[in-house]
Amino acid sequence: MSCTPEKPGALSDKEYWDSVHAGRKGTGAPVYVRAAKKILGPSTIEMMRSYEDYLLWKVIYPTFLPSGEGIRAIEIGSAPGRHLVRMHGELCCEVWGLEYSPEGAAANRELFARSGIDPGHVIEANLFDDGLSSRFGDRFDIVLSRGFIEHFSDPGKAIERHLQLLRPGGTLVVSIPNMRAANYLQALLFNRRLIPLHNREIMRMKNFESLFDHGRLETVFCSYYGTYKADLFIHRRGPLTKLAGRAAEAAQAGLNLFFRLVLRDRGLETSAFSPNLLFIGKKH
Repeated sequence: MSCTPEKPGALSDKEYWDSVHAGRKGTGAPVYVRAAKKILGPSTIEMMRSYEDYLLWKVIYPTFLPSGEGIRAIEIGSAPGRHLVRMHGELCCEVWGLEYSPEGAAANRELFARSGIDPGHVIEANLFDDGLSSRFGDRFDIVLSRGFIEHFSDPGKAIERHLQLLRPGGTLVVSIPNMRAANYLQALLFNRRLIPLHNREIMRMKNFESLFDHGRLETVFCSYYGTYKADLFIHRRGPLTKLAGRAAEAAQAGLNLFFRLVLRDRGLETSAFSPNLLFIGKKH
């Protein structure tokens, strides 16, 4: 493999991702969360959990993703690996991670080992390594990336590399955050250093859809999802952002309960407020 493969138009570098993943370890729930569980009861607490996650795991994935022991899935940019561990548990599939940050790969291996998954299933490599497709080309039934392609000025080349790993008939899953409208203002107020690391043009639905419109994929789902996420882009580094993060987290818990009771499985998706865009398609 090439030691310094080309990454077309990368808007972030390895040092940035090492800093993101450094020291990532599982921690217990805060004291106030444990106290709330005792007061409100398990059913109410469950409905106060992330509505975004609820839609993804209980509505979208069961409808559009294959499952079972014969299914092999890989996530591009997988650290710290929590999403894959949950896929392993809920979809009963074999999971692999691809991570080019050494810190991120180490965190992913550690979590896999603790979860009873072979840590050798974490591939420490760059998606643009030429040898990657020769080793793993057409090997996976699901190729997934979350919050990955928006870090490139030319995301089409990254999508092409996704497709090289995906077997014919396999399922491509690509999600990106929605850093536009209300969500952009949130990033501007609380974490503006993130803005130049993201390709905001592909966060328009028309532009996002066009990334996958080249005859090699059959679209089965393409939409916003999540409805609203109050703490999106709030990174808690200083007193102000820590306070804002806690307030947003508390507000979101109430919103989650409202969404579950009123919107149920439907969501209320808009370009102004929904936190994510998601594409799912089948490779011809």
